[in-house]
Amino acid sequence: MRKDVIDVIREKEQLPDSMTDDEIAREYKGTYTAARAALSLEHKPLDQVLADTMSKIFPWMKKK
Repeated sequence: MRKDVIDVIREKEQLPDSMTDDEIAREYKGTYTAARAALSLEHKPLDQVLADTMSKIFPWMKKK
């Protein structure tokens, strides 16, 4: 399992720092949590996609 995926799992699941990367990889390998963590690295959240789209349609809605 990639280090960046393990870091996301550690953050989202609030795992203790004492848990090693190997332990996390072993415990979460092939789980829904690991899949969501991997997807979150490659995709923008839906609310961000909507905000970006709205700012293209309505220029005055851009964040400053």
